[in-house]
Amino acid sequence: MGKIIFHIDINAFFASAETLRDPSLKNKPIAVCSNKRGSVVTTANYIAREYGVRSAMPLAEALKLCPQLVVTGVHFDLYDKISSQFVELCKKYTEIIEVASVDECYLDVTEVIKQYRRPLDLALVIRRDIKKNIGLEVSIGIAPNRFLAKMASDMKKPNGMTVLRQKEVQSKLWPLPIERMHGIGIKSAELLKNAGIFTIGDLAVCDSNLVLPIFKKNTEIMIRRANGEDDSELDIDPIVKSLSQSTTLTNATSDYDEITVVIEQLCRELQQRCIDEGVLAQQVTITVKDDMFQSYTRTMKLPAAANSHQDFFENALLLFDANFSDITVKLLGVGCSHFIFRDIISEQLKLF
Repeated sequence: MGKIIFHIDINAFFASAETLRDPSLKNKPIAVCSNKRGSVVTTANYIAREYGVRSAMPLAEALKLCPQLVVTGVHFDLYDKISSQFVELCKKYTEIIEVASVDECYLDVTEVIKQYRRPLDLALVIRRDIKKNIGLEVSIGIAPNRFLAKMASDMKKPNGMTVLRQKEVQSKLWPLPIERMHGIGIKSAELLKNAGIFTIGDLAVCDSNLVLPIFKKNTEIMIRRANGEDDSELDIDPIVKSLSQSTTLTNATSDYDEITVVIEQLCRELQQRCIDEGVLAQQVTITVKDDMFQSYTRTMKLPAAANSHQDFFENALLLFDANFSDITVKLLGVGCSHFIFRDIISEQLKLF
């Protein structure tokens, strides 16, 4: 028997979490907006989406479409707690699990499934378990590989279960618009349409030279995925716990302006690493070694989860000013930790 992969996705995660925080919001159209930029919708629940409310939409426009829209702020600690509960619950069923983001996991249930009559039976058990113990609804995609499982979970939302077999790729996958394919962004979709690729099926049967300028080194991978083929393994490595950047100065210095420039540059590098990892940090750390190579470290909690160099710089500088202003510095390091969001979710939170 081949592999069986589940992709489990919490439906409208932020908005659903808000209904757990405040049960009176249940069955009402909800939009979650950042406290920093409350004029933009971060996400909306399915009831609000029926009125046309969408992520990244100006709040004023959303309220015109849905005057009864309930607007909430973001609650990072709540989302982090629920996400942790979700991951731990999924780990009950298999040790082979990839945490793809705050609200989605891939599970390799190839061995576990032998205890059940059908894959759908196990999916139903997991879905009921999540509903009972966390209070949230999920969609589950069931397929022989990672890519098809992700595509399957998107086919029936909210609260759906979909099996997508290799033999069903032409009938179920190929007719979908190219922008529905996992891994195809807005810009890539436009380029593909300009090249005459409008559906996943078009990509599956096209001449690879046609899309080579778009996908470059990933051309073969994307065409194979359009044909339902994906050899990628689940990334079961532990989620990154912390990130840091440091540098040893050529000459030890107590020049505040020089030190400030170095700290800011480290924070810019740290920002890029956070973006690459798809994370927001709740804590920042500064490390200093003096001219005798004695090491000192100080840490502080950020006012709000962040991944921008400006947030890192302002708080790292506060730590330096409060603790190390009289030290002759030989090494400087800036780090961040206590991550709560990864991958796709980090893109949503750039709206903040």
